[in-house]
Amino acid sequence: MANQELYNKTYRIPPEVLKGIQTALVSNPNGEGVKRAKFILKNGYLTYQAMKRTLHDFDGMDATQYTLAGGQPMKVFIETTLNQDRNAVETGKHARQDMPPSPYQDFKPQQVPSLNEEKKKEKDKNVCAVIVNNDNKILLLKRGESAPWMPSKWSLVGGRIDKNETPQQAVEREIKEETGLELKKFTKSFTIERHVDSIEHIFACRYEGDPTEITLDDENSNYGWYDVSEMEYLDIVPHLMEYITLVFKKYD
Repeated sequence: MANQELYNKTYRIPPEVLKGIQTALVSNPNGEGVKRAKFILKNGYLTYQAMKRTLHDFDGMDATQYTLAGGQPMKVFIETTLNQDRNAVETGKHARQDMPPSPYQDFKPQQVPSLNEEKKKEKDKNVCAVIVNNDNKILLLKRGESAPWMPSKWSLVGGRIDKNETPQQAVEREIKEETGLELKKFTKSFTIERHVDSIEHIFACRYEGDPTEITLDDENSNYGWYDVSEMEYLDIVPHLMEYITLVFKKYD
């Protein structure tokens, strides 16, 4: 059952479940399931999609993998939490359907030229960078709690193009400001227009230096290098996976 209202919602894992995973990891430090266990312990939460995936994966796990994934306590937590949230969503839908029709439902506001029309559809221009290290993992930044856009979510490096900047100048500046890295050679670049009033310039590059040499700016609170399979456990900004997919379709 798909619920768009729950997409990317995050759930804090109970301390007792995390403690059980930690104990299992000490007893089984190698092999299948260790990567998932370490990732869960590092983040302490799962997204709605990751909860569904974990519940599905339980059926194919052996005893060790099952324990490393949280075992029965994790399974009960996921089943109980998802059922509660799904029921809440359905209850909300029925409540909205049962509401009397609004007396203003046929009201049609006067058409007023939008700001974009008045500016002759001047487009909002942005850049973002898919930075890949030697392990083929991608750099993501966690937005700070007070960040003006998408606080506390994980995103690619990027931002607005300043006046009189070229897209490449802008992405070089954003990389320097947000990570402290000076990257000027890009493997691929392309442009997408998701909305009629915006243009996004996507750049791909490889970073061959020390992956720990990242200096964050004030808008970001953390960073990490992740492969695509790990990203499903993160609370990411909209369309991030789409951008990465487009890059790797074009990436040599």
